[in-house]
Amino acid sequence: MSISVRSSLAHERGRLRLMEAHDQASCDLVRHSVNNDGHAFQGIWISGLTQTTYLGIPDTEMISPLERASLITFTTAAPRAVCREVCFAFDADSGGPMAEIPALVRKLSSMGVSMAIIEDKEVSKPGGKVNSLAASSASQGQANMHDFARTIAAFREVASADFMVTARIESFTTRAPKKDAAEDMASIRAALEDALIRAHLYCAAGADAIMIHSKSKQPDEILDFTRRFRVRNRHTPVVVVPTTYSTTPEDVLYNAGANVVIYANHLMRAKIRAATLVSDGILATNPDVLADEPRLAMCASSRNFGCLLARLDEMENTSKAIEQYGKDVKRGAVECMQTVLTSLLDAKASGGADRDIVSVKDLLSINSVQVTFKLGSTSWPDPGDVPCETSKQAQGSIKDSRWYTFGWLGVAPGVVVSWVKTWITRVNA
Repeated sequence: MSISVRSSLAHERGRLRLMEAHDQASCDLVRHSVNNDGHAFQGIWISGLTQTTYLGIPDTEMISPLERASLITFTTAAPRAVCREVCFAFDADSGGPMAEIPALVRKLSSMGVSMAIIEDKEVSKPGGKVNSLAASSASQGQANMHDFARTIAAFREVASADFMVTARIESFTTRAPKKDAAEDMASIRAALEDALIRAHLYCAAGADAIMIHSKSKQPDEILDFTRRFRVRNRHTPVVVVPTTYSTTPEDVLYNAGANVVIYANHLMRAKIRAATLVSDGILATNPDVLADEPRLAMCASSRNFGCLLARLDEMENTSKAIEQYGKDVKRGAVECMQTVLTSLLDAKASGGADRDIVSVKDLLSINSVQVTFKLGSTSWPDPGDVPCETSKQAQGSIKDSRWYTFGWLGVAPGVVVSWVKTWITRVNA
C-alpha cells in the first residue's frame, strides 16, 4: 500500500520526512508510528548501507542496484494491520551498469517504489564504492558530470512521469579536507561551486529532484547550497540527509529550501544497539546458546544483528534455546526501534534519538565485515571455510576477487549472471 513521492510532496506542501526501513518489521513500525502531536514519517527510505548490513555484505556496491532491488520484499507485502499509506525511495548507488537501468526502473516501479536516488560517484567495478560518510570518502572519485548527466537521462527516458529520478551530488563528501584553515575554506567554496554547476546540469538532463550530501557536523554546506540553488531554481525538490549535522532542526532545512529530509539509517542503528544489549545478557549466562550455529555466532561476534535476525527468520528446525534467543533479541530490537521513531518525531531532528542508537561510525565498522558468502549458494558455509572479507578486500580486481550473493535469500540467477557478464566486459574492454 504505497503512494508516489511526487503525490506525497504535493499533499504535504513540499515538506516530506522519510525514515529508513530494511525489513517487514521496521517497515510496519514506520507505517504505524504517529506521535502525540500527529506527526509521522510520510515515506520509507531503502538505504544501501542498511540493506547491505541486513544482507551481510559491505556497502561497496559489490552487487548491483538491480540485484539488490530484487532482494526487497517488504514494499509489496501486505501490512500486518490497518496502517497509513507511505511512499518509497530507493538508494540506487551509482545506478549500476547502463544496460540494467531499464530493468531496475521496471523492478522498482513494480514494487511501488517511486523515487530512485543515484549518486555521482566514480564506481568502475563491483566493490569499488566508498560510503559517503566513511573517513576515507575523499578517496572516492566523483563521476565526470557529463557522463553522469547521461546516466540521469537514461533513467529519465525509461521512467514514468510519476517516478522521480533524483541526482545525488557528492562534491562535499569526495573533497579532501585541508590542514590549513584558509585552504580548507577555499576547498569548501570550490566544492559548493562544483555542486551548483552539477545540480543545474543534472536538472537539464532530466533529474526530477536533487539530493545534496555532506558529512560535516554543521549544516553550513547544505544551507549554502540550497539557498544558492534556489536563486536559479525555485521548483525542483531538494533532498537532504542530516545524519552528521544531526542537531539541525528540520524546519531550518525546510526554510532554507529543502523539501525531503531523510533519516537514513536510524532503525538499523537502533536494532543493533538493542540487540547487542539483549544478546550480551543472554550469552553472559548461557555462552553456548549459539555453539551449534556458527553462522549466527559469526554475526553476533561481528555485532551484525541485522543479518543475524534475517538469518533466524530463514531458518527452520532450530533448538528451543536458539528460538528463544531469537525471540528475545527481536523483541528488544522492535521495542528500541519504536522508541527511536517516537523520539525522532518529537525532536524533529536527526539527533533526537542518539542515546538509543549506535553511532554511524559503529554501523560502518559493522557493515565492513562480510558475513555472507558464496555466489548462488543455498546455504552458508562453515565460518572456517571462507575468511570474513572486509570492504577493502572487496575492492580488488574482478579477476582476483570472489563475488558473492545469497541463494538463501532467493536472488534470481539470471540477474546475477547478466550483471557479472556486463562488468567483466567493461573491465576487459
